[in-house]
Amino acid sequence: MISRVAEHCYWLARYLERAENTARVLEVNQTLLLDFHVPMEQQWQPLLIISGIHDYEKPTTSEAVQEFMTWDADNPFSIRSSLWWARENARIIREVISAEMWERMNYYHLWLQSAACRNLYDGNRGEFYAQIRRVNQLMNGIADATMAHGEAWEFFRLGRGLERACQTARILDVKYHILLPALADVGTPVDNAHWVAILMSCSGYEPFHKKPRPAIEPASAVVEFLMFDDQFPRSVHHCLSRCKDALAAVAPPGGPPTEADRQLADLLAWMDAREIPDLVRAGLHESLTFVVDGVHRLGDAVTKTYFAVELQAAAGE
Repeated sequence: MISRVAEHCYWLARYLERAENTARVLEVNQTLLLDFHVPMEQQWQPLLIISGIHDYEKPTTSEAVQEFMTWDADNPFSIRSSLWWARENARIIREVISAEMWERMNYYHLWLQSAACRNLYDGNRGEFYAQIRRVNQLMNGIADATMAHGEAWEFFRLGRGLERACQTARILDVKYHILLPALADVGTPVDNAHWVAILMSCSGYEPFHKKPRPAIEPASAVVEFLMFDDQFPRSVHHCLSRCKDALAAVAPPGGPPTEADRQLADLLAWMDAREIPDLVRAGLHESLTFVVDGVHRLGDAVTKTYFAVELQAAAGE
């Protein structure tokens, strides 16, 4: 499999996952603010930080941030940009993905540009975000059912796992440190609502409550679930474990571990050696930042190992 095809499969999955994640946190944040009073400076700024946007210069009002994170073509993390780039990656590898995947991806690309789509956004914001979530869910289902589960599929799975792991860690970090700055708020209804919002942002509310767990404080239980639960498909550890499976599937038979393999093994070993009390003692923010940085390093290693092979060969000549 040539590196160009692998790279487009990988980024197709990442952009689809990014669009769903953006829609999910926008919807959950809007719902949370309907029920609880949150200071203006803490209402929408966290959503920008989740996406790695630290230079937003306009007022962080509800409409301004939602418009920026939904429609701004110059914002690489907006829903519009993410789905545009997902479609571009799908277009380039039409011969690799299934016809059903391409038809549905192209359908949503055209829908997003239509007046009906904009009217839905203006008239029923919750349904609009739900529809964006369904784009990724449907594309993943079609991919699973219609793509050959060979190398192209494994790179698709690798991209999805890396994007999910990074976004889950970012949501935990930003929500915990910005939406709840006051120690006196711990254990209050507002505190509980914030943890519910975190679970909902990661689609983990129902799985969290359906799973038996030891009697520990809610905050620690949520962090443990989203970081370490191997049965929840959006937990950091679950995502990284699936990435390990994908890398193993595309590795050359009998070859030495790649830099991507080593980066992933180090990150998983770091997580396996720790429990929630260890993360809290070390500082939850520092621990989550380490995970996010580790996923970024892993992404860079994947690019250098599999997608920039020609450039590396040229440099060594």
